[in-house]
Amino acid sequence: MKFIIKPFAEILVKSKPVRKKYLSFLQTNCSLALKKIDPTIKTKFFRDKQEVIIDKELSEFEYKKIIKTLWRTPWIDAYLEVVEYDLVDVHDIFEKACLLYQDILENKTFAVRVKRSGTHTFKSLDVEKYVWGWLLKRAKNAKVKLKDSDVVVNIEIKDDKVFLVKNKYFWIGWYPVWTQDKVLSLISGGFDSWVSTYSMIKRGCRVDYLFFNLWWTAHELWVKQVSNYIRNNFSSGYRARFITVNFEEIVAHLVKDINHRFRWIILKRLFLMVADILAKENEYYAIVKWDSLWQVSSQTLKNMFVIDKACDTLVLRPLISFNKQEIIDLSMKIWTYEFACNMPEYCAVISDKPATWARLEQITEEELNFDFSLLETAISNKKVQFINEVLETEKIGEIEIETSSIPWEDEVVIDVREELKEKEDPLILEWVEILKIPFFDLGFDFEKLDQSKTYLFYCNKWIISRNQAVALQEKGYKNIKIFRPVLNDSLCSIKTWK
Repeated sequence: MKFIIKPFAEILVKSKPVRKKYLSFLQTNCSLALKKIDPTIKTKFFRDKQEVIIDKELSEFEYKKIIKTLWRTPWIDAYLEVVEYDLVDVHDIFEKACLLYQDILENKTFAVRVKRSGTHTFKSLDVEKYVWGWLLKRAKNAKVKLKDSDVVVNIEIKDDKVFLVKNKYFWIGWYPVWTQDKVLSLISGGFDSWVSTYSMIKRGCRVDYLFFNLWWTAHELWVKQVSNYIRNNFSSGYRARFITVNFEEIVAHLVKDINHRFRWIILKRLFLMVADILAKENEYYAIVKWDSLWQVSSQTLKNMFVIDKACDTLVLRPLISFNKQEIIDLSMKIWTYEFACNMPEYCAVISDKPATWARLEQITEEELNFDFSLLETAISNKKVQFINEVLETEKIGEIEIETSSIPWEDEVVIDVREELKEKEDPLILEWVEILKIPFFDLGFDFEKLDQSKTYLFYCNKWIISRNQAVALQEKGYKNIKIFRPVLNDSLCSIKTWK
C-alpha cells in the first residue's frame, strides 16, 4: 500500500531552497507521526509530492489511524491511497483499473483522469479514452460524464510505474507551527473562539490560550480539555501555554455598578487590557479575538473600534467576514462542534439591550465607575500552565453530583434553561414545584432560596445543569441534585408543546 501526499499549494510557489526545506520538514513530520503507528512505515519526498510506503497488510484500526494522522498533518492539501503496478501497456492499465472500479461504477456516471510523466509511446488522453471505452463495456449501466460525475477514475503514470488511486482525501492545508511568531488567543468555549484559534494555527502561528473565568471552575476545565485537543491535533509541535484569569468578581462589579447598555463593551475592553499586558510581558505579537462583523451587538465596526482602543497590541479577527453558519460548519470539520453546542458563553448574558453604536467618550466616562484595582488583582493572581500538563493534574467531574429521576417531598425543581429554550420545550411535572431561574442568574439568586429544601437542576442535555451544580457545590452548597426525569413515570412526565 502507498499514499501519495500532495503538499500545501503555497509551498510549491516558494523559491527552490525554501521549498526543499519545507518539504523536508513535511517528511520529518509525517515520518515521526506514522512511526508511532508502525515503525516499518517509510516516507520519501520529491519535488512536488511525498510518498508513504507501507509493506504489510494493515488492520482496519491501523488504516483509520493512518488516515487520521495524515489528515491532521500540516502542509497537506490532499493525500491519495494508491495501488502501484509495473507499466506493461495501455490495455494492462485498463485491466488493473477494472479490478478496482468495475463494481463501483455499476449504475453510475464516471470520468477518467490520467496524469503522466516520463517518456512513453502514448499520451494521457489516449489512456483516458481507452480506459473509459472499455469500462463502458464492462461496468453495468455505467455512463461517461466528464463534469460532476459520480466517480472519478484517477490514474497516474510515472516512467515505468502505474498508480491507480483507490481513495482520495482532501484537506485544506496549512503552514506548520513555528513559521510565524507567538500570538495570544482569547478562548470562551463557544463555536467562534475555537475556529478563530484554529485559523491562526493553520497559518503557522504559535498559539497560547487566554481564558477569562467568569463563573465556575468546571467551565474552565472543559475549555482546557478542548484546548488540549486543539493543540494535540493541529499544533502538536508547540508546547502551548494556557493562561487563566479569574473575572468572577469583576463581572459581579460590572453587573452592580455599570450601565447595562455598556457592560458587554467594557467587559471586552477589560479582556484586551489584560491581554495587552500579557502580550508585552511575554512577546506576543498579536491578540486573537473571535469577532464576526455584526454577528452580535458588540461586533459593529464602531464598537470594535472603541474596544480596540483599550490596548496597543495588534488585534487579529480571522472570522471578521464569516457568518455564523460558516463558523459552525468549520467547527464540525475540526470536531469542536459538539462541545460548543453545550457550552454557554457567559460573557454574552450580562447585558440587557446593549449599545450597538457606542462612542469612546461614553465608554471612558462609564469606566470611571469601575474599580480598576480588581483588574490588577485578577492579573496578579493569573494561572499559567503548559496545556499538555493541565489535564494531568486537573480532572473534569471530580465533584460527584447526585442524580434523581423523581422529586420527593421538600424537593424543588429549577429549570436552568434560557427563557426561549424553556418556552420551546417546556418542562411539565405533576404535583411538583418548578422554579424558572436561567443559569446566568442562578449564581446570584440561589442564596436567596429556602436552604432547608433540596433543589434539582434541570436542562435538556444535563450539561448546563451539572456545571451549575458543580459551581454551587464548590461554593459550599450541599442541597443540590441533577434532575433526569424518566419518561412516562407515574409521578412525572414531560410534554412538548408545539
